[in-house]
Amino acid sequence: MSAVLFGDFVLDLDARELRRGGEPILLSPKAYQLLEVLVGNRPKALAKSALQEHLWPDTFVVEKNLVNLIAEIREALGEDASHPRFVRTIQRFGYAFRDTNEERRAGRESIRAADARFRLVWAGGRAGLGDGEHVLGRDAELELFLDAPDVSRRHAQIRITGDEATIEDLDSKNGTFVSDRRVGSATRLADGDSIRVGSVRLTFTAVRSRGSTETKAQVER
Repeated sequence: MSAVLFGDFVLDLDARELRRGGEPILLSPKAYQLLEVLVGNRPKALAKSALQEHLWPDTFVVEKNLVNLIAEIREALGEDASHPRFVRTIQRFGYAFRDTNEERRAGRESIRAADARFRLVWAGGRAGLGDGEHVLGRDAELELFLDAPDVSRRHAQIRITGDEATIEDLDSKNGTFVSDRRVGSATRLADGDSIRVGSVRLTFTAVRSRGSTETKAQVER
C-alpha cells in the first residue's frame, strides 16, 4: 500500500509526505519516521523502548525526545493530547495509532467485492462500483477519494443502475471530462471510457461476471 488514509489525512509512503486536502503538512524527518512506524503497526501498541531503538539505534536518548516527537505529530494532526483521535498514549508503556476509518473501509470493500458491476482504476487506487451513487472528490471521507489539489471536495458523481452507468459533474471548479469532452449533464459511461477529474485520470471498465465466463467455457467445449 503506497498511501494510508485516516480522517482528512493521507500518509503518502512513496513520497514520504503527510497531506491534508492535497496540501503537504510539514513534519521533521524524525517525526515523520515515527508517524510512519505507528501507522504501519496500527492498532498495535508499541513500547517506548522499541520506538527509541528504531528512531535512534545504538544511541542513548532521553525519553523527552520521543515525547516531543509525539507532540509534533499531534500538532500536525490538530489533535488534543487529552482527547486524541489518532495517537493514543498507553500509560507507562508507549503509544499506538488508532485508525478511525478502518472498519468503515472494510465494510465498503466487502460490499463492493460482492456486487460490483463496474471498476474504476486510477494511479494509486481502484474501486468496484455496485448499484447506487458514488461521489468522487477531495473529501477524504468519500468512497472515491482523489488526493489532488485541483479536485473539488465533491467533484463528480457516478450513478450505477443495473448494467448502465452515468457520470455528472457536481459544479466542480475544474470540470469533469469523458474521453476529453467536458461533461455538461449526466453522461452515459461505456466500458473502457477514460475519465478526467481535475488532473486525475481514471479508467472505467465493466466487470465480467463469473457466471458468463463459465457459460462461455462450457459452450466452447
